[in-house]
Amino acid sequence: MVARPAPDQVTHPLHVARQAVLIGGAAAVPGTVLGAFTGTLRTSTPVLFSLVSGAQWFAIGTTFYTIRTSLLNQDGLLNWWRVTRGAPLAPRTDLSPTLSDKVRASSISGAISGASLGLVFRGPRNVIPGTIMFTLFGFSGQYAYNFLDKRNSAEVARQDVMREEGKVEGNWLQKVAKSKWSPMSVLSDEEYEKMLSEKLLGVEASIALVDEKIETWREKQREMEKEKHREEMSGTSESA
Repeated sequence: MVARPAPDQVTHPLHVARQAVLIGGAAAVPGTVLGAFTGTLRTSTPVLFSLVSGAQWFAIGTTFYTIRTSLLNQDGLLNWWRVTRGAPLAPRTDLSPTLSDKVRASSISGAISGASLGLVFRGPRNVIPGTIMFTLFGFSGQYAYNFLDKRNSAEVARQDVMREEGKVEGNWLQKVAKSKWSPMSVLSDEEYEKMLSEKLLGVEASIALVDEKIETWREKQREMEKEKHREEMSGTSESA
């Protein structure tokens, strides 16, 4: 009985094909929407135009992903071929592709996709322009993705170090509020408690002033009542 190879040592072409179809289907959605919008503005058959546009985007996504995945899994696909022939497996060196490997694979995939689909959809005259444009798209897209992924990984690592040190960094709104140009400010719990205490002291002082004024008016009222009472008493004495 022949032992089955480890799953990570073999890349099955059907798995690549299924994933490529899913990627192509995802690419066909915006392609169809864009085709419908453009077709409505420029043609008298927007439905047909949108379907053709969706098919083109599907072909682009499927072809690009198939070629790129095949380039990044060369050893795995060769091992699948060896398994079908009963040959021994070779060690894989493509399980951890570098950033340069990904850029190269995306550039080559873009070039082949642009050349082949340019020939199929646009004719021989568009092979060279399609190759150049899709090579640039593949290179720049992968390079930008690598840059953003690297920066995000560095940010995640920095956040982990800060959490281990017990430091907490605020969200983007708090960062904006800390700017010297912001009309708002971010307060810690201690600062907020101190601010509330100061406001409470101000309120208590205002209440004390009001109580003092009320007491002053009450004192004046008592004096006025006493003065009125004396006047009434003196008037009664004179009448007698």
